[in-house]
Amino acid sequence: MEAKGSTIPMNEMIGLPQIDEGLLKAFDEIQMSRTPYQLEKFVVGQHDTEEQRYAQCVCELQIKYDVIRKALLGREKLQIEQAKLELKASQKKDPSDSRIKKIEAEIKGLEIEEQDRAMKGALREFAALYAIFKTFKKQYTREELNEAQPEYWQRRLTRQANQDLMANGRIGVGNHDALRMAGMAAVPELDHVRSVEQKFLKEEFK
Repeated sequence: MEAKGSTIPMNEMIGLPQIDEGLLKAFDEIQMSRTPYQLEKFVVGQHDTEEQRYAQCVCELQIKYDVIRKALLGREKLQIEQAKLELKASQKKDPSDSRIKKIEAEIKGLEIEEQDRAMKGALREFAALYAIFKTFKKQYTREELNEAQPEYWQRRLTRQANQDLMANGRIGVGNHDALRMAGMAAVPELDHVRSVEQKFLKEEFK
């Protein structure tokens, strides 16, 4: 496309080089914000119990499922709007009015391309999550997920407390309060830290 009154191609005027099919293919290949490894290890696998990993996996699948269905409807809507603009462009007698409608139609086409690329990523994530879902030995009921909560929180809070100990030598205020609320305030690690602190103070102020 050329600017009016100029023989210089528009892409050269704005500094955009002529791209080839290889780059367009590369656009498609990178589409997937979270890789299968990320989804397995850091999204689903971040949790301490099988039940909570299952719940996270199903929740992520539900989100992607809804996103994909909405995107399909959005794509259809854009196609209808594009067709209407193209029809209006053909009916305009004034060339400038016709060109404006054609540009608006082209923009709708670009929006469809953008959405199609995003859809590739969403479908890839859905496929990866579904593969993880199929690895679970069973499908848990809401009641089973609820019953597994005490064990989950015990494991999670203990892990977080241990991480505090390794990083700072003592359990942080937030994790200590969470342990208290869960009825787990008297943990061996906390008693150990207190004894070390008391020993240090006695030696420091002899």
